[in-house]
Amino acid sequence: MITAGLLSAAGLLFLIFKFGVRRAIAFDIPLDIACTGLLMFLFAGTFGGMMAAMVGGLVVSVTLLVMKRTMTREELMLVKTKTFPYRALRWVEVDPS
Repeated sequence: MITAGLLSAAGLLFLIFKFGVRRAIAFDIPLDIACTGLLMFLFAGTFGGMMAAMVGGLVVSVTLLVMKRTMTREELMLVKTKTFPYRALRWVEVDPS
């Protein structure tokens, strides 16, 4: 059950890394909820399955928290520009704080 949770969390984290870690960790809370909910849906039916889902969700949550606190991330922000329309959505680097 612990092994299943760890392997499923590793699989989901690899998928998140494919999307770009620096941009993905800006959305750590929605990603954490989505990953844990997906694991609960996939492993529903038995007590061991739910424990595997909770272990996997815990691993994903802790990994995203550590990455957000230690890595420089990119967040989508509304920034001022010198040309029309004078505002634009841009990815801005944010230091961990």
